[in-house]
Amino acid sequence: DNATFSPLSLFAASEVGAWYDPSDMTTMFQDRAGTTPVTADGQTVGKILDKSGCGNHAVAPSDAARPLYKTDGGLHWLQFDGVDDRVSSASLDLSGTSTATLLLGLLRPNDSGYKMYAEFGPPDTTGGFYFASRSSVSGYEVGLKGSSGQTVAVTDTSAPPITDIATIELDYLQPTNATEIVIRVNGVVESTSQVGQPSAGDGPFGNLALNVGCRSDGSLPVTGNIYSMIFLGRTATTQEITDTETWV
Repeated sequence: DNATFSPLSLFAASEVGAWYDPSDMTTMFQDRAGTTPVTADGQTVGKILDKSGCGNHAVAPSDAARPLYKTDGGLHWLQFDGVDDRVSSASLDLSGTSTATLLLGLLRPNDSGYKMYAEFGPPDTTGGFYFASRSSVSGYEVGLKGSSGQTVAVTDTSAPPITDIATIELDYLQPTNATEIVIRVNGVVESTSQVGQPSAGDGPFGNLALNVGCRSDGSLPVTGNIYSMIFLGRTATTQEITDTETWV
């Protein structure tokens, strides 16, 4: 019953991951130490708590890099300035799994270049991946780095600005990059083109930090909004994906 669904159920078997929910003001703090709660539209977010139960809270690397909490009274989101805003978790140990699922709601603005919404680990790190918008194709790009190199999937969706619900399914155990990376946008599996290695290899994922809003080195910053982000260290079922997309 989706009316009673909560993304917390995705972590019922103690799966490794994180769930960041800007609609829950009790999880956000203006300062990076987590002592001053967010209470109103337009305040900075220095720390956002992980609601998965895993304790993988995300913190801005500096005061200047704090995104803003924004609301229109119905929707709630983190707003990133396209300069340096980002939050990052401590390391998530996914070394025991070769599959993962990323589910998020986002605003993809009409601007140029790449915008890095999520990156697991530093750039080009074995056991890591990234999810970015790519204006040159009006769509998204996902990269997966493994023992055999990096494979990339690109999808051309629709022109920005647009609000999307995106689901990324990653599976090192699949034989080709076309099946290793599946991109769903607004409930529809997208056709993708693939570049790089035919297969990233057999994994597993690494013990790495999840960076939200730009790369770990501060490059490719997002100008836009993130309404929700859920990172799950396993393959989600079709029903779980449908329920979570509806919730988002």
